Amino acid sequence: MYGKNNCKIPDHRKKRVFGKRGSLAVETAIFLPIFIIAVITAAWLIRMVSVSENVYHSLADETTVMAAEAKLPALSPLYKSDLKKRIKDENGKDINAVKISPVMYRIPWVDPAGGKAYTNLIGASAVYKMPVLLPNPFEKGLKGGATFLCRAFVGTDNSSDVFPFDKMEEKDDSPTVWIFPRAGERYHGENCSVIKNNPREVLLSNSVRRGYQPCSLCKPNEMSNGSLVYVFPKTGGVFHRGSCYIVDRYVIPVSEEDAKSKGYTACKICGGK
Repeated sequence: MYGKNNCKIPDHRKKRVFGKRGSLAVETAIFLPIFIIAVITAAWLIRMVSVSENVYHSLADETTVMAAEAKLPALSPLYKSDLKKRIKDENGKDINAVKISPVMYRIPWVDPAGGKAYTNLIGASAVYKMPVLLPNPFEKGLKGGATFLCRAFVGTDNSSDVFPFDKMEEKDDSPTVWIFPRAGERYHGENCSVIKNNPREVLLSNSVRRGYQPCSLCKPNEMSNGSLVYVFPKTGGVFHRGSCYIVDRYVIPVSEEDAKSKGYTACKICGGK
């Protein structure tokens, strides 16, 4: 072996050069597959979380609409098929084998832990599979599921007594505050710096469609009116699905009295005002 100026390279240097190249090839052969597997795994986890969020919000949207229309004495026979179709349409090839469990429609239930009775509950559950390109036994897909439970808007309280009309007309003087329903222990005022950059949960309506553009990533324009969407009223003119990666923590408005009853305390920055 010869180097520059046609000089012969000593044997001990040749061994060193070839040794380094061989070591690099071995390290590449070992760590490159591990790196590729890690990237694929991370992408799969993101995809799995996105599908899970999509399914949950589909259940939440449809069940909430059903609760609002609960004056009807019976459940629509098309509810399960419509819900199944929506879940499939919103997730495309990322989901298959969707099954909707029997829907609970205006049923009573007693909490076994606290003994509290609830009436006119509405709930829906879905199970599904996500196809994956892995050897057996996973080739048929990974199983997932979601459940959403709420109460019908029928004007009765948990004791099944008729909700008094004068109580319905009673003015609530408690000021509105903002909380993070999935995280946080404080309630905040409208202009608190803690919440100003966070999205807010709203029901999709024609006014929302007029005031905000649909996100180009999660395509919430395909959702029906009455669905839960998320907007950034302070910083953006776009509305998003709950599964959009841009939506992290969101805030909802509640009365200060309600926030306190749920264990929230005033923000130390704004004092909840």
